[in-house]
Amino acid sequence: APSTGLRTHPGSGSPRAPPLFPVQMRRILLTLLLFAVAPANALVVDLNTEHDGRSVFHITSFGYEADGVFQLDLSNFVLLVPSAHQNEYHETMTKDKLVFVLQHAQSGGVRVEEGSGEGCFHQTDKNLGPNDQVISLPFPVIADKKPLKKTLKISEPGSYHLYFSNCLPGTKIGFKLELTQYNVIAGEKVYLSAGKAVLPTLYGLLCVAFLGTFIAWCIYLCREHKHVVSIHLLMGVVALFKSLTLFSEAFEYHWLKTSGRPHGWNIAFYIFSFLKGMLLFTVIVLIGTGWSYLKPYLTERDKQVMLVVIVVQVMVNVAMVMLDETAPGAIGWLTWRDLLHLLDMLCCCAILLPIVWSIRHLSAASGRDGKAQRDAGRLKQFRKFYMLVVSYIYITRVVVFLLDATLPFEFTWLANVFSECTSLVFYLITGFLFRPRGRNPYLKLDTEEDDDPELNAEPIPMQGSS
Repeated sequence: APSTGLRTHPGSGSPRAPPLFPVQMRRILLTLLLFAVAPANALVVDLNTEHDGRSVFHITSFGYEADGVFQLDLSNFVLLVPSAHQNEYHETMTKDKLVFVLQHAQSGGVRVEEGSGEGCFHQTDKNLGPNDQVISLPFPVIADKKPLKKTLKISEPGSYHLYFSNCLPGTKIGFKLELTQYNVIAGEKVYLSAGKAVLPTLYGLLCVAFLGTFIAWCIYLCREHKHVVSIHLLMGVVALFKSLTLFSEAFEYHWLKTSGRPHGWNIAFYIFSFLKGMLLFTVIVLIGTGWSYLKPYLTERDKQVMLVVIVVQVMVNVAMVMLDETAPGAIGWLTWRDLLHLLDMLCCCAILLPIVWSIRHLSAASGRDGKAQRDAGRLKQFRKFYMLVVSYIYITRVVVFLLDATLPFEFTWLANVFSECTSLVFYLITGFLFRPRGRNPYLKLDTEEDDDPELNAEPIPMQGSS
């Protein structure tokens, strides 16, 4: 008997020895090595799972219009059972115990993600409704690895969640699954979910809006070139990469809509999104420290914050790639999702620290003789920027998530548009608050007036400062 204590059902083939590197580790290494060339599975979902002991797990979700099509292609199914009970898993024992559940819902929220609960998932009344579909695996699929093909035509519009449910305690399964889901609109196949079909057009319009913002910013910098400092140039670069991100995302969603696969545009999206995210958080930190418009250097503490932000952003982007390149039903997908959220929130907290330090320093300095009026203006602006950043983080990390989970399936695009419009407003207000101008309230602080020992640390020159 294998060291795991498990054997395949008779007729299903001999179990393979556990690989030296787990499947999830191989996927991580492959993604890191082939970051720029790994294709996304996108809406034509390809899922490979091995030695999976979960009793139930969510595979994917899709918004169907009336007469939408669901196609399932299952192959290489393997059932691993405890060696002590190998002869007990016959046809009667496995009947209706291994099933796919296509669950109907009115919103995008998933009821169960993965794990085990009391009772069998698909045999619990509260988990099944009148419009839910249960696809049981026939015994030849379980015992003889025969492929299973199933096509369903959806009659009731809504958001549908696909689960796999295993009600054989102590067993593990493995299979290869390909899912094709689409709606038929005006005689054409639309592979985007019903609530996302308008996103290619909307992302194109948002790309034009951000590109217009970038052009307007460049024109303004040319007019006020005497007062332009390095931070203003970086702000323009952020707007440029944001427009490029939306440009690649618009084409990615266009090909997802027409063919179900991104045709390489996901690679451009990953690259531009990575650069945009790095630059955005870096610019927010630099504005918070007052670099280039209050002081031409970064202190040791500022450098440490910058290092934390850059490292965390790299980790966030790796986690994002893992999420996009792996079906939600894969082992470890939820771990990567939670890691992404955790790292993202850590990065958001890190970028707030320099703003808080600047507010504290200006609050202490505003009471000194001869400086009250000047520092009060700076303090007011930094407090505005702090509230702006907090609002931006809350809306894009919390409100958008709630919208996506609670909106009716045909309006889930509103969450994406609301997030991008929030970003546009954030860019515009930040640009307005820190625009170059002749009578700028942000005059350079005299170093002899700074009593904060941390701000009086030995300056570390930074290239490009003015």
